[in-house]
Amino acid sequence: MINNVNRKIVDEILSSQELMINMIDLKVFDDYTFYHSLNVAIISIVLGASLNFTKKELYALGLGAILHDIGKIFVPKEILNKPDKLDNKEWARIRNHPIIGFKFLKDKFKLPVDAYKGIQMHHERWNGSGYPKKHSFKDISIYGRIIAVADVYDALISDRPYRKGLLPSEAVEYIIAGNDSLFDPEIVGMFLKKVTPYPSGTIVKLSNKSLAIVVENYEGSGNRPLVRVFNKNDENIDPYILDLRKDGNLSITIIGVKKE
Repeated sequence: MINNVNRKIVDEILSSQELMINMIDLKVFDDYTFYHSLNVAIISIVLGASLNFTKKELYALGLGAILHDIGKIFVPKEILNKPDKLDNKEWARIRNHPIIGFKFLKDKFKLPVDAYKGIQMHHERWNGSGYPKKHSFKDISIYGRIIAVADVYDALISDRPYRKGLLPSEAVEYIIAGNDSLFDPEIVGMFLKKVTPYPSGTIVKLSNKSLAIVVENYEGSGNRPLVRVFNKNDENIDPYILDLRKDGNLSITIIGVKKE
């Protein structure tokens, strides 16, 4: 998913001593937020590169993505990890973290302007239903629009105190459902080309009732991977490799679990 150029940008971001002091503070504060921030940065950079961002732009995007949740260090952990529904006051504290994070970083660092925009706007939504300012459409910085998709996807597939993480395919379906309402259609289109709903090792059921395990994925054809089929209806048939791109009669109907 991430090539050598993008990996170098991530490494360059992580090599900043001052930045990493804050990231370490974030890890001490909350492990989930720390690793989530790294994942969001990687996904964002991949999307930005696919949209032909320059290296300078990718660096700003990566900074904004890796620091997008830094404002959460000012939100009590009992609110962040509360297993029950948040009350109005607690929800207001959560909704303020993009602004708090922006102000905190602006006082301490001289980051690229676009990085600040990504941090401020990663919870804004295409249709104006987001927060903190209810910006909509292209009034939302493209940095915020990219980070929004990466943030929601990684949050959905992660285990949280209040719910089990979704399967990647279920999280992809959520992103698709939010196309042109919650998320910028251009970003969603690129996301679907780059993020696979069925990671290698996922056990699936095909439309002919056979079980299969995903062997390989293809860019732009994430819903039709290469699979190894186990025909449980006829045990005399040995497992075989099937490229779903070349077989229009079969499709994945049920997703099992990722093989560890």
